[in-house]
Amino acid sequence: MHIATKITLGAGAVLLIGSVLAMVVGGGSFIGDLAENPDGTELWNGTSPTTYEGNFEYSNYYIVFTEEGSDVEIEVLNGNEDNRFMPCEEDDSCDYYSLPGYTYVGDIYILNGGVWEVEFTGNGGVIINELTIDIGGAMAMGLGFWGFCCSFCVLGLGIIFIFTLKDNKMQQGVMMVQQADGTIQPVGGMATPAQGTPMVAGAVHPAYTQQQPVQQQGVMLPPIGGQQPPNQGF
Repeated sequence: MHIATKITLGAGAVLLIGSVLAMVVGGGSFIGDLAENPDGTELWNGTSPTTYEGNFEYSNYYIVFTEEGSDVEIEVLNGNEDNRFMPCEEDDSCDYYSLPGYTYVGDIYILNGGVWEVEFTGNGGVIINELTIDIGGAMAMGLGFWGFCCSFCVLGLGIIFIFTLKDNKMQQGVMMVQQADGTIQPVGGMATPAQGTPMVAGAVHPAYTQQQPVQQQGVMLPPIGGQQPPNQGF
């Protein structure tokens, strides 16, 4: 398997496992908080007309309930579009929360965390519940889901590499050597099998391991200049 294929498949597998763990751990923490206190915990209660001044965190929800049958108006003093009271009719959330004897009317939407004053006018009891959001768990769950989707893309790329990338095999060179008897003998690379013998990969011909004679014994070479050797008396 090509090295790029191994790296891609390994990275995809690690990303998949890590993403699943992030979703399980982060999602468990985030959803666990919501399941434990689906309507939040009481932060303040009073009777309108009145005001409430407190520290509001941008990461939390501040749910407002008014006594059943009462008519109460709610306003964040010195607020703006990003820091105001949002009626439940605005986002169709009137059925999301419930409290015995009270009616959910909306939430105090605070984007710029800090100390804010809320004014209640009219007549009736008012309760503010705080719903704490585990930001770390929510982010871990979101990142885990994103990584989970990306891991399939990486694994898919690795599968494509399996069919498109091949290992580069080292090509062995073959040197041809002329022997003294006039024959040509390959040296190195794959062995040359004898006639009728199947080739075995990686075998080396004996000619590569044994020194070959440079001339045949008993054969006299003619002298330089073309002169014939003297009579030896035979």
